[in-house]
Amino acid sequence: MARSSGFLIDWDEGSKEGTVLTSARIICSKYTALTQWSGTDEYVPDAEIIAHLLDEDETTVPAILFRYDKHINIAVLKVNLDLCAKIPRFSSDINYGQEILVLGRDERLNMTIAHGCVHFMGPTTYQRHHYLFTGCEPSIGGMVIDFDGHVLGMANFPGTAYIPSSIVLKCLDMWKKFQCIPRLHIGMKLSPIKFLDPIHVERIFRKCNIDSGLIVKEVSHGSIAEELGVRPGDVVDSVNGECVATTVELENLIMRICENHLDQGGAIGSCMDILVCFFMRCLTAVYFYIFYQSPYVYP
Repeated sequence: MARSSGFLIDWDEGSKEGTVLTSARIICSKYTALTQWSGTDEYVPDAEIIAHLLDEDETTVPAILFRYDKHINIAVLKVNLDLCAKIPRFSSDINYGQEILVLGRDERLNMTIAHGCVHFMGPTTYQRHHYLFTGCEPSIGGMVIDFDGHVLGMANFPGTAYIPSSIVLKCLDMWKKFQCIPRLHIGMKLSPIKFLDPIHVERIFRKCNIDSGLIVKEVSHGSIAEELGVRPGDVVDSVNGECVATTVELENLIMRICENHLDQGGAIGSCMDILVCFFMRCLTAVYFYIFYQSPYVYP
């Protein structure tokens, strides 16, 4: 909380109401890495939130929680702002190794600026698939920007993680259309081949004739994937006919699948068929349908 911040993503000149994007951690009352991964962390949506505008008068105003999602870990607040605000521009381009800046606040509300690079890290025990990493000091809710000032994402815990703009923008669009963020749970923890060291990548290509895809690191006990024989070491090549090379690409694809499902009249919590192509441990391509139900949807 001592380092939490947020930034404007919209401002209505008529009503003087601003929309602020920040992390859902600001209303989290019980959190550990383990509770986040298991989904047992606790949130207090009716908490009193005070926004420090950090103008020359040190103005503070009430902030109203508009929406939040604890899986993606973002929140949207509404605040009254009697000022002319410039809204930052988002960029969904991801260049791994790109130099970035992370803007935040310290315990005295002074701005902090940290320099880092976009990189992949994991999968660690508690990592979410939609996280990328900066190598900077931990921050909550601050902007991750490139050297042209474009917002590449929002800084977030754990550690130096951040949520890329492509995920943030899709979440905002889903809230606008459906008042919730529907999501399929695939029951697997995955790691991209492309981010392995070159020696490992070359060995996989030499033995398996594949150089892209997502390696299955863990399979959830009792999941459909486990029932169908998916095991650690298998490689996901494509989902619904689209090749997936990174976990962020997979998350974006899953969200598009959910959006299309609802656009076509599907209901929240309903089952749907997903076609996944695997390279199994026996190195043969196997196609099968997985039936998922999406129980974790937060309106």
